Amino acid sequence: MDSFEKLEQIFKEPITIDNINRINDCFIRYLFSAEGSEAIVLNFINSVMKNLDFETFVKVEILNPFSLSKYLKSKESIMDIRCVTESGQVVIIEIQLQGNNEFIYRSLFYWAKGYSVMLDRGENYNKLQALIIINILDFKLIENIDDIHTCYVLKEIKHNNILTDHCQIHYLELPKFNNNTNIKDIKKEVLSWIKFFKGEDMKTLLKEDTVFELVKEKSESFLCDNPLIDTYKRKEIDEYFNKRMLDYEIKNAMNKGIQEGIEKGIEQGIQEGIEKGIQEGIEKGIQEGIEKGIQEGIEKGIEQGKIEIARNLKKSGIDIKIISDNTGLSIEQIEKL
Repeated sequence: MDSFEKLEQIFKEPITIDNINRINDCFIRYLFSAEGSEAIVLNFINSVMKNLDFETFVKVEILNPFSLSKYLKSKESIMDIRCVTESGQVVIIEIQLQGNNEFIYRSLFYWAKGYSVMLDRGENYNKLQALIIINILDFKLIENIDDIHTCYVLKEIKHNNILTDHCQIHYLELPKFNNNTNIKDIKKEVLSWIKFFKGEDMKTLLKEDTVFELVKEKSESFLCDNPLIDTYKRKEIDEYFNKRMLDYEIKNAMNKGIQEGIEKGIEQGIQEGIEKGIQEGIEKGIQEGIEKGIQEGIEKGIEQGKIEIARNLKKSGIDIKIISDNTGLSIEQIEKL
C-alpha cells in the first residue's frame, strides 16, 4: 500500500469498535485515564498483578486525567497513565510502539525518577511506597524469553530473596502473542486484555470478562467525539509517516554505510592480502584479505549507517530519545553529531 492509499484509508474508512487501533496513543490514553475510567484501568492493573500472583488492589485514583487540550499541547510520544492505589502504591502504565534493548534503561530511569520524587526534602524514608511500572510494548524486548508477560524486581541472586516490593517493572510484549505456544501459563484476565490490544472482536471479549462492557461503552463515547477522532487520525498519520521515515533513513544509511565500508574494506584487504601473500602466496593472501576486509567493512558500514541515520533524524527535528531508541546510539553520541 502506497502513501496515498494509506492516507485515503485513514481519512475515509469508518472507524468502528473492532477496527480501531487500540494502541493508538490518543485512544488508549482516553480509555485508561478519562473521567470515569477508574474501573477499567483498575481491572487492567489487577489482571497484570494477578497474572504473576502479586497483591491486587481495591481502587485506584487517576493522577493525570485525560484532557484533550492538554494532550494536544503535549509533545510526549509515550502513553503515560499515572494512578495511585488505596494504600498509596503508584502505578504507571506506558505504551511504546517502537524500540530496542535501550528501552530497558529508559524504563529503569522512569522507575528511579518516579520513586525519587515521592519524598520532599527532609521527609522520612518510611513514606516511600511501591512504584509499579507496566510497559505495553509493540515490539520484542526480551529476546531470550518467550513469555509475553515478564516482571523484574530487586532480589538476591544466590538465595532468590526479594529485597523489597517497592520496585516492579512489568513488560507485556504484544508481538509475542503471535506464538500461541506461550499463552498456556497466562491467566485469562490479562490474556483477554492482550487480545483486546491485538484487535480481538469485541463480541468475543464481552463473553470473556464483564469489564469489556465498560470498555465498549467508553470506546463508543470516543468514537462519537469528532475532536477525539480527528486527533486519533492525526496520530495514525504521524505514526505511519514516522515509521516510513525511519525505515527509509535506515535503509538508505545502512546501504550507503555498508557500500562505503565494503569498498574501504576491500582496498584494505587487498593491501593486507598482498603483504600476507609475500609470506604465504599472493593469490591465497589476497583472497583472505578481501574476505576479512569485506567483513570488517560491513561492520564499519553498519556503524556508519547508524550515525548517518541519527544525524539525518536529528536534522529533521526528531526527538533525541526516539533517535536513541531506534539506532542504539546513546543520547550523548547523538548530541555530538
